[in-house]
Amino acid sequence: MCGISALFRHTNISSEDIAKLEAMNNEMRYRGPDDKGVWNDEKCALAQVRLSIIGLQKGKQPLFNEDKSLVLICNGEIYNYVELKEMLISNGHIFDSDSDSEVILHLYEEYGNNLLQHLRGMFAFCLWDIRNKTLFAARDRIGEKTLYYAELPCGVVFSSELKAILKHFVPYPQIDINQLLAPIRYTAPTDCVNTYIRQIKRLEPAEYIVVDDNGLRRYKYWKRYTNEQFKGSFEEAKKQTLDVLRNSVDLCLRSDVPVAVMLSGGIDSSAIATLAKETGREVNVITAGYQGSFDCDERSVAKSFAKERGFQYNEIELTKEDFKNCFEEFTQYIDEPVTDQAALAQWALYRKVKSLGFKVLLGGMGGDELFYGYPYWNNLSESLYLRRLHESLLPVNSYRKKINLIHFLSKYFKYVLFAGYPLKIADSSICWWIVDDYDKFLQDAEVEYNDQHYKVSDYPQSFTFPNVKLGNELDAIYNFSFESIMTRAYLYLSDREGMGNSLEIRCPMLDYKFVEFVSSLPIDYKYRKGQPKWFLKQVLSGIVPNNILFAQKRGFTSPNTFIQDVVKNYDYKFFESKHKFYNSILADRVCSLLLSGK
Repeated sequence: MCGISALFRHTNISSEDIAKLEAMNNEMRYRGPDDKGVWNDEKCALAQVRLSIIGLQKGKQPLFNEDKSLVLICNGEIYNYVELKEMLISNGHIFDSDSDSEVILHLYEEYGNNLLQHLRGMFAFCLWDIRNKTLFAARDRIGEKTLYYAELPCGVVFSSELKAILKHFVPYPQIDINQLLAPIRYTAPTDCVNTYIRQIKRLEPAEYIVVDDNGLRRYKYWKRYTNEQFKGSFEEAKKQTLDVLRNSVDLCLRSDVPVAVMLSGGIDSSAIATLAKETGREVNVITAGYQGSFDCDERSVAKSFAKERGFQYNEIELTKEDFKNCFEEFTQYIDEPVTDQAALAQWALYRKVKSLGFKVLLGGMGGDELFYGYPYWNNLSESLYLRRLHESLLPVNSYRKKINLIHFLSKYFKYVLFAGYPLKIADSSICWWIVDDYDKFLQDAEVEYNDQHYKVSDYPQSFTFPNVKLGNELDAIYNFSFESIMTRAYLYLSDREGMGNSLEIRCPMLDYKFVEFVSSLPIDYKYRKGQPKWFLKQVLSGIVPNNILFAQKRGFTSPNTFIQDVVKNYDYKFFESKHKFYNSILADRVCSLLLSGK
């Protein structure tokens, strides 16, 4: 796990370029406190700070192949590096380190750009081909690791963090006000490429970029849904789902430093801890709660489960004092205004986890998105389906439509009678809890930047429901949840807050093999109306106890009193508005740190 930066020049790398990369290293040292390095030739420079997880003594980056014609910097973990290394050695390749990342170099020698098909992990890397004068940059399939870039007058720069590029290579940043406002309204950015700084872009998940003197080209190398649908029985689907998850957990436990599982008391983390124990390893679990009595505190359940299964139990209690400086601290480590309120609790938690001596944490992210775990999204999908079905029957211009409409009205007459469906289908349906605050903020919010005046109400935000084949509404809504909110909010914050505390966060349920397999299952295997995570509960029956499988879902969010205190005590520095709420003050804080110079 690291922070990486790379620079390609159509002209020549200068001493000023090297000084900037060294400064970027120093400013991202929290991402890699164990080592750092800068390498360059006349066309390319690579920089990296390292958090040592695998190959502690022999894993220094940049890494080279046998004849030093390839140079690599990599952020992340290649979980299947053991198997890949064995295969590559049998093909005659010689390894010079114990790092999991070195397999990328030798895979490039074997397969070129197709090397990505062989990697199983979370990663963002830049590889410089010295002979061909080509820079190859890539990001993992799900988007667990970020990689930003900016095209310069005479080159291209990449980095793990937007703010590193902004500070050193974008002297006159231009704001895209729509991209800035989107996460205030929807928690996460809604554009997968463009950021709120017009000059800086993101690599998308499952994307790679090739840069040479002919310019920059972007390519996608994987997609979640394919035409290859699972053809086996329901029982076979359950068995194979469990088998793939077991394998994913086993791979995610590979480490040369202490590993722990975050045990919330919920289904996903309990399953991961149980499957980790099945590997024969000693399993440390960490459970957190709040001082006092709060609905989201599940320590009693987790502690009882840990004792029953023989886990090494570690408990963290968060107090009001732990939240005292959280907002000011963690906003120094994020550079996009991602506004999930749970981030405060996560920051306080990771800060205490670090003091326990762990460097790697396994969590349960992805389970809700893959197994329809959000009742609200499920109901919204049903509403969208009913509305679109009703619309498809109008106008009644055939006998068949007339019969189908009669059938529809007889079954769903109450929705038509009361002029609505289970949930309203409108922009306000998405992140509905933000709507009232955002509307108040919208009334008078303004920004002055670089002699430009922006009135927020002039930039309306809107969500367009996907126009999918009738009957596919459920997966369409969950694609939004998976690709936007989970990837660009939850995973983004997990990376920033983990790295801000020199911790690596791993998510076995987001291993692409698991995601790919679950996505291939028929919808009637995976989903039952009114029963979130129905299929996962079937898979885990007998593995996770029923009192956890069928407990009411709780989230590990910051108690509202902590959030209210933060909002109440904050004064705008970037925006001007009479109304404050968590999303607006977080965006203000990020922008004031990075753009206003205050």
